[in-house]
Amino acid sequence: MKKLIQLLIVTGLLTAVSGCGIMQDQDQASMKIADHVEYGETDYELIAEANNILGMKLLKDLSAKEDGNIFVSPTSLYMALAMVYNGAEGATKDEIAKVLEAEGLAPEEMNKANASLVTKLASDTEDIELNIANSIWAKEGYTFRESFTESSQDYYNARLETIDITDPASADAINDWVSDATNERIDKMAESPLPGNLVAMLLNAIYFNGAWQYPFPEDATVERPFHLEDGSTAQVPLMSLNEQLSYLETDNFQAVSLPYGEGEMNMHVFLPAETSSLDEFKASMNEEEWAGWMAGFESNLGTVMLPKFELEYEVNLNDTLQELGMETAFSSADLSKMFETSSGLLISEVKQKSFINVSEEGTEAAAVTSIGVDTSGPAEPPFELIVDRPFFFAITDEETGVILFMGSIENPV
Repeated sequence: MKKLIQLLIVTGLLTAVSGCGIMQDQDQASMKIADHVEYGETDYELIAEANNILGMKLLKDLSAKEDGNIFVSPTSLYMALAMVYNGAEGATKDEIAKVLEAEGLAPEEMNKANASLVTKLASDTEDIELNIANSIWAKEGYTFRESFTESSQDYYNARLETIDITDPASADAINDWVSDATNERIDKMAESPLPGNLVAMLLNAIYFNGAWQYPFPEDATVERPFHLEDGSTAQVPLMSLNEQLSYLETDNFQAVSLPYGEGEMNMHVFLPAETSSLDEFKASMNEEEWAGWMAGFESNLGTVMLPKFELEYEVNLNDTLQELGMETAFSSADLSKMFETSSGLLISEVKQKSFINVSEEGTEAAAVTSIGVDTSGPAEPPFELIVDRPFFFAITDEETGVILFMGSIENPV
């Protein structure tokens, strides 16, 4: 094999990690499956590949619509939509199933699969912290159906709250929950005052803090040029590591797997060849190619140089989800399994905010997905964010193969 990648990018950790796995106290913005809930140990397999497919579709669609950095969590979006799936019926339920690659999967099976996934993602290690939290905030006067309340609490450990949407404190309460769930990395999902036609807001939050198994020596970090798509360069801090790592090289790219903790989770970094491009790489990515790439990594000694960076990202996913098949949900949603009274409702906005920091010690990342249910009203417009060459990366769980986070970086400055 050729020498290991000369330049790749990675996510970072600002502070020493603490805690282990998925915390059990809901006040700590985490997820615990109810003790009486029954699910199979391998039920997560029903949605693991579907989660990754959703992420790839998201990345391709967003890449076609906007330039610059992209960083999303398919798992956060998947879990948020899975909660809505429990309350949907008719065409709305069918559309969500299509987006989730879950056609033919009953809500009960979806719930068990998510419970199984969360259990698998829990990691008993001092070097990886992964917290997952859900909440649902409903306008006074709208009563959840008992079956929806039970499934939301039992399988998703969702916090259910009734709020006065005219009270500015309600938006503050939502944002406080978001901040707590993401270790203060994302602090605002709700605008104050809340929209007058808001009926409910469903939220999923994921927080990840992982220390590299092989930290990058701080004294090896140096400023070097990073080559941008337009031919210009930017000076960026590049971290450097010489280590035995899992490596893959094809005619189109070089790739390396950087483990967290004892290897329970990894960051896979893909650097397109100089004769190719990041756009071509993303266009070639699908579930079959991904599976082949994951099986092709082999241990090799080499040197990795990666940009040290931090970014935030925000995106409105309304258009993307409609293009993926959720069409009528944004005009006339059937949420009759969610509320006792459910006529005249629609999904007004599906928004995701994310954060990532890359340093010599490891990776800190967070994402929150919010789904707004209104009686009517327009969606908010998306927010657009802006490393040697552009690249793609994904944070994955080793056992389940689930992509927790994924992104493409064109300029880390």
